Amino acid sequence: MKNRKLKLALLTALPAILFWLAWPPRDLFFLSFVAFVPLFMLERETTGIKGGGWLIYLALLLWNAAISWWVWNAEATSSIVMMTANAGLMYLPWLGYRKAKKTMSASRAFLVFITLWLAFEYLHLNWQITWPWFTLGNIFAKHNEVVQWYEITGTLGGSLWVLWANVLVYQTAIKTAKKWTTWLKPALMVIVPMLISLPFYFSAFERFSMYESEEQETLLVQPNVDPYLKFDETNKVSNLVKMLEMTEKEITPNTQYVILPETAVVEYVDEDYPYQFASMRILREFVQKHPQIHLITGISTYDFYDPGEPMTETKRKTEYGKFYESYNTALELDKAGKINFYHKSKLVPGAEKMPYPFLFGFLEYFALDFGGITGSLGSDLYPTVFDVGEKPNLAPLICYESVFPGHVAGFTRKGAEILLVITNDGWWEDTDGYKQHMYYACLRAIENRREVLRSANTGITCRIDALGQLQERTEWWESAVLKVNTQGHSELTFYSRFGDYIGRIASFIGVFFILGMFVKKKSKIGTQG
Repeated sequence: MKNRKLKLALLTALPAILFWLAWPPRDLFFLSFVAFVPLFMLERETTGIKGGGWLIYLALLLWNAAISWWVWNAEATSSIVMMTANAGLMYLPWLGYRKAKKTMSASRAFLVFITLWLAFEYLHLNWQITWPWFTLGNIFAKHNEVVQWYEITGTLGGSLWVLWANVLVYQTAIKTAKKWTTWLKPALMVIVPMLISLPFYFSAFERFSMYESEEQETLLVQPNVDPYLKFDETNKVSNLVKMLEMTEKEITPNTQYVILPETAVVEYVDEDYPYQFASMRILREFVQKHPQIHLITGISTYDFYDPGEPMTETKRKTEYGKFYESYNTALELDKAGKINFYHKSKLVPGAEKMPYPFLFGFLEYFALDFGGITGSLGSDLYPTVFDVGEKPNLAPLICYESVFPGHVAGFTRKGAEILLVITNDGWWEDTDGYKQHMYYACLRAIENRREVLRSANTGITCRIDALGQLQERTEWWESAVLKVNTQGHSELTFYSRFGDYIGRIASFIGVFFILGMFVKKKSKIGTQG
């Protein structure tokens, strides 16, 4: 009895330990190919046992805590709600697998599990309660030399690889009679995709090393302002002035872009009358002083509705009865004072938008507090690319958006030649959170074969080349202006063209399997009746 309890405890804890070791910023990514095996064993051990499903849920909850515990540093209660809810969603593919085993062969049941898990990841990329941090393909973000074929499959291709390899390892492990040759299939499942990655890597390396394009000198600003203090009324303009003073010391006649981080401008600016605000006048004077540059910055803005204009559920109302939208915005400014706006589309659930307010409005109390503008923000429905004339066009990704592969691919389809990420990761303090966020951006570079320029308030600011390799970078929690030379690329990859097709196919197959199981169960009940 004691041995069984110990066995169940180990099987419950092992997945979290293995995934923690495999996940960036750690280096043991290969452990991901066996991390699901204890869960499969736990599922088998608890089949038919009352409450056995709770052990699987506990294992998933421990995994959530191991990878995303750092959210606690922003808001403890909200982080608990997030982790418990996400573990519940993760349990659904396991529930489907458990049901499938009763009506299907083992191989089909495994296929059900794989397709349902991929459908779960695809759902997390597209609905309002988004949390794609646990997409299995993210595991390879730090050692992405083994997944250069993401330019074909995207990150969900890596998820499929991890799932399939785990199934083969588990099937081999439970066989009663094993020869060394029985391990050949799972071994090949792990090794062959790594080998396939090599020609993709060398082909891309040769292509981009021979690519002749004018390099653009760019300044990436890391002001290192404490995110919990930056919205203080007394610092709203002075912090911006300090950022520009830092930039002034590094700017040259060859500088083409100056990139400031998310909400670098904390003054709440009216998009219809931007130059009524001191911060915008300061930015305009800076760009006019250096007319060769395009300046991109994060900023908090609002925009009033015109009479009769359709309004969204995130609308706000002034005390005078006028309606407006509030935005987390990326702004592009040129020497003529012309402004382009992009409003963050992928909003952080609970912090920037309450998902499905007709269902979850009561959870407003648990919303994460990131300072600045509170309540649900407005957003753009489609990607906006900053067209900067003869220079390469820019994709202005704001923070959380860089975690969404298909969303980023949408910018490249609209003509983005360089991917920008402006972010403020200081909320999580010196934890895995900001490191994971940085490494995930490496995957966007591979998927789209674009360079990524990252300006982070407290770090890490960096340039990532089109092969997903970190080049120049800063350190955490330091003030710095990083000078880089970057190139634009315009060719679309297969993934850029077709996006998360693996997720769409898996979702279709998953729904088909669920309907099949439902019909089969109904038929069985009808026959018995």
